[in-house]
Order: sequence, then C-alpha cells, then structure tokens
Amino acid sequence: MKKLFLSLLLLPFAKTGPPNSVEIRSGKWPISLESEGKSYSLIFRDQQVLVEEVYDTLVFANRAQLVYLDSALSALKRGNDGDEASFSNYSVKRANKKYEGWWYILRTKYSTCDFRQQEADMMSKAIRSF
Repeated sequence: MKKLFLSLLLLPFAKTGPPNSVEIRSGKWPISLESEGKSYSLIFRDQQVLVEEVYDTLVFANRAQLVYLDSALSALKRGNDGDEASFSNYSVKRANKKYEGWWYILRTKYSTCDFRQQEADMMSKAIRSF
C-alpha cells in the first residue's frame, strides 16, 4: 500500500514530453539519436574500425541543424545513386548495393556509418518527433 501511495505522489513529476533518445538500430552497429535540452546528437559505431568498438557522435547545436539532416535524407531518397549531401562537418551519400536496396553512407572527419533506407526513414521520423 505504501508503494502504491508513493508512486501516485511521484506520478505528476513523470516526464510527459517526447522521448530524449531514439534507437534507430541496435545490435553490433548501433545508431541512436538523442536530445539534451536544445542540442541533439547522433551516436553511432564507426564502421572503419572492426577490431574495437569505437563510437562517434555527430552533434547538432539546435533543431534547425537537425532538420537539415532530415531534408538531406528526404532529398536523397528521391535522388539517384551516388548523390551526396555535404555539410560543414559531415556528408551523407546515397548508394545502391546490388540485391540489398538503397543505403546511405554518413561520413564525418574521422568516421563512417552505413544505414539502410528503413533506418533513414526511422531517423527522419525521430527528427520530426523532437
């Protein structure tokens, strides 16, 4: 009974806004999109390093910068094989892998991450939900 009473007292303090972290892909090569205050981070495992787990973080200072990523993914989805969207600290390129469909290659200064069309769609949906 005490636990029920305490949980009812704490219920008004529960977070009711959008989630601050969205897992885009799990497993060996995870990708997640996180929000902290007004800044956002895309966290992913670097696919250039195979012997160790090295993670990189692409930081977006505000929501407007994050929306540019969403716009790039939308434009690339309608584009052609080899199209690329370049920004000051990263680029996203569309590539066709035979029998596997459309993939995207995210490159920062020091790391690379590949993701499929379904994951790009999940990323766009997460960006719009923030």
